[in-house]
Amino acid sequence: MIYFDNVARKLHNDHKSTRIGFRETLVLECLLQHAPQAVSKQTLICYSWGSEYIGQTSLAKSVSALRRALIAIGADASLVVTVPKYGYRLTQGMIAHHTAEPACREVDDVTPLPQPSLPQTGRSSHPKPSSPAQRKVSLYRQCLLIAITLLLCVATSVFVVGKMNGWRWSDWVQRGGLNQKRVGALYVFYPPGSELGFSIEQFLTHSQCNCLVYIEKKHKYSTFLFVSKQTHRSTFIRYSPLNIIHATQKIDEFLQQEK
Repeated sequence: MIYFDNVARKLHNDHKSTRIGFRETLVLECLLQHAPQAVSKQTLICYSWGSEYIGQTSLAKSVSALRRALIAIGADASLVVTVPKYGYRLTQGMIAHHTAEPACREVDDVTPLPQPSLPQTGRSSHPKPSSPAQRKVSLYRQCLLIAITLLLCVATSVFVVGKMNGWRWSDWVQRGGLNQKRVGALYVFYPPGSELGFSIEQFLTHSQCNCLVYIEKKHKYSTFLFVSKQTHRSTFIRYSPLNIIHATQKIDEFLQQEK
């Protein structure tokens, strides 16, 4: 029997144990709740990442890491089964899920039942009545923190770009802020009165990542500031039809470091 501790983020048996990541813990929690039924990829992404924008490759990487953790403790990686064109499911009865009770939890005047020993929890891993509510509160807090982080990232990035280009608050009031356009996964911001040319949109289409992009058009070239919403890393690129190869190499290096 394999035991899963979602608080310590551990998988262990009688002989070996290994830690798993935060996202892998949430993925395994969701699979355990629905075992042995299949869970769609979208459901797993919403449960594990909340409102954060990710691709399905992130889910595949987390499932792969989960399978490696099972192998590390001598278990069979096929306990996590891929359901083609739908999602994943977990083999029932092989992984026992036990969660830590809050120390200050009170109950009405009822004598608590003795806590079952560890091997007996394998076949009765039903969540306690308060567990879904606790997970929902935790998910809301996580989504709120993500939203606050993104707002701070946008504010910081706009401030940096403004300093670099000499923007003033009076200019923003007069010009009405920045134009915004979605190009694939990119959120693109550029000054009013300017347009994204065909070559710039092609370059942005090639440069897909979970990023914010700020564009300032000069006389014969444009400047791009890419800011990652996930890692908060940034890169500054000077782009023109004459240096498109250099610009492409620079964004490729940035995208490679984001993986």
